[in-house]
Amino acid sequence: MWFTDFVVGTLIFTFMLIIYYTYTVNISKQDSLTARDLLLDVESVSSSLLLGGFPDNWNNGTVQSIGVTNSNQRLNRTKFLNFEELPYNKTKKLFGTVYDYFVFFTDEDSNITSVEGICGIGDPEINSSYDIRSAYYYDNPGDSFLKDFMVNSLDADVYSEESGYEDFDALVDNINNYGFVVIEHPMLQTSVFNDNKGEIENFAANGGLLMLSGEIVSAQGKEMVGVEFYKKSGQSESNRNATVVAEDEFLAFSVGENIIFRQAYYVENQAGAENFTEIVEFNEDGKAAVARWSYGNGGVFYFSDMDTDYFAGDFVDEVTDAILEWGNFRCNPITLGNIQYENLVKIERVVIYDSKPVKMVIYLWQ
Repeated sequence: MWFTDFVVGTLIFTFMLIIYYTYTVNISKQDSLTARDLLLDVESVSSSLLLGGFPDNWNNGTVQSIGVTNSNQRLNRTKFLNFEELPYNKTKKLFGTVYDYFVFFTDEDSNITSVEGICGIGDPEINSSYDIRSAYYYDNPGDSFLKDFMVNSLDADVYSEESGYEDFDALVDNINNYGFVVIEHPMLQTSVFNDNKGEIENFAANGGLLMLSGEIVSAQGKEMVGVEFYKKSGQSESNRNATVVAEDEFLAFSVGENIIFRQAYYVENQAGAENFTEIVEFNEDGKAAVARWSYGNGGVFYFSDMDTDYFAGDFVDEVTDAILEWGNFRCNPITLGNIQYENLVKIERVVIYDSKPVKMVIYLWQ
């Protein structure tokens, strides 16, 4: 009986040992194959991005192969922005990979750098954020077109006259804590405007970026940050109809495009506004509906309204894209802490952006 039990036990032990080693070898082979696939795919993805794509002037409707350069390792702005707008799953199919990926850029000191205002492209679960403190003010919910962008993309502190928020005075009290401030259609009483204009001007003069839109102050011709603010006397469609008259390095408007603003406000240049550029003018009288200028060490952007009929695209999207390029905000480090993976590979390729070499870094993982 003892001998029989010993033989059976030995056979079972030997059988389990064989299964264990067979399984371990298979896992090792599988890991090796997966790692090889990842390396092949990351090489393929990076090579594709370094080309011009197909067709040569591809857009999101015609793209068959994604490439973001002019085929000479110089980044093409239009192609890169088109890449960012493509749905993530579609890009994986176009790259021919089943694995997840993320693409970002670093400078010569290995700092994450934004390209065209974008910190990275790829898996939406990767946290790519901007290293900037920002604030956003709106008077009422009907004029809060930039709120979602400011909160979701820039993690802005929100101020408003709505219940639950600190008001305009609180924003101005804290304004020097920020690098970028958006004030959307505040309709300030003259006394409030007069009490706070000095602090707002100091913010811009000391290097802050300020974006204003709509009716800034109820009184006509009040001056701040180098310009005077006005409301057009007429508000019919002919009064609100405007045309792009100058190209801007940040706004992707084309000269001649038509914009009809819901409300017509404008600014006039004064001595304190440097490099004042009228980008959009009202057809009726040539007043500046959209303008950008320098003030001290900072910059100011003004928009008549964010609520428009803009037949060339989505007006708010164009503005938010311009914010990221105009601000040129630094990016926080890319972290993979919120994703789970078994295998991961990384590749770096050099491209030219704004006449400077930067590293394009690609992570690919299972």
